Amino acid sequence: MLFEMNTTQCYLLPHLSVLDLVGADADAILNNLTTNHVLKLEMGQGCESFVTDVRGKTVGHFNVYRHVDGFRLIGSSGQSERVAAHVDRYTIREDAKAEILDSQFAGFVLSSNPFIENQCDLGTELFAVTWLGAGAQVWLVPNGRVSEATAWLDSNGIAVADVSAFHAARTIAGYPWYGIEIDESNLPQEIGRDAQTISFTKGCYLGQETVARLDAMGQVQKKLVRWSIDGAVPPAQTKLEHEGKTVGRLTSVAQHDDGSVVALGFARRSHFDAGAVASGESASSGTSNTDFSFTAQVIES
Repeated sequence: MLFEMNTTQCYLLPHLSVLDLVGADADAILNNLTTNHVLKLEMGQGCESFVTDVRGKTVGHFNVYRHVDGFRLIGSSGQSERVAAHVDRYTIREDAKAEILDSQFAGFVLSSNPFIENQCDLGTELFAVTWLGAGAQVWLVPNGRVSEATAWLDSNGIAVADVSAFHAARTIAGYPWYGIEIDESNLPQEIGRDAQTISFTKGCYLGQETVARLDAMGQVQKKLVRWSIDGAVPPAQTKLEHEGKTVGRLTSVAQHDDGSVVALGFARRSHFDAGAVASGESASSGTSNTDFSFTAQVIES
């Protein structure tokens, strides 16, 4: 066996967005619609990127990989149809086509690579991601073979957890998820992942003017940050207050094994910096018996 038992955490995501962009002009089309410099990718390499519209809004958020026929985009579920239509809209005479593969695959997200490609005959569709931090992988398995993959992992000492456990793990890792933290109303810089997702030197792409202007002027009014929570485990969508004003909103909340609580959530400009504090509370009502109060502090922006 090439790895130690129980050192790899694994989560099954039955639904992901998996989109292939193929054709002789796939490079040019994808480069024109994404914030990162996908043209620099070598065969098998990947990067994280937003797909943007003419206003600079986030149509999608994916990991993008170059393969022999073009590019593969992998991200949270529910994005493929919208992004495929977006690609089609801006493909006129070019040879490029978006192929939606969502129904073909499930994803096993692994905190590290347990040498699947050397030991398992179920396929070697492994892609590096940062969903759980450095070293994480997503293993795309044909939907008809998920039970086999689960059994293989279990036989090698790797327990498979569910979607809710995955969201707790990626919250602790600080990774945002399209459909939870991100939607079409957001600008890329509001997500706080400029270094991972945006090239400011690649040249023109759809929405580039807005993105470049925000970079030059620094004018976003809200941004996703990481919070530490003390006093309760509040639900997502809880508002954060400071001196009588709403200064933020939690989007994902998770608890470490030691009981400490962290969250992802948006903050207003007054609370962008590490160390900024806010509070939240809820009182029992006719529909809820939950009381809590807590303090929150920005630990990373």
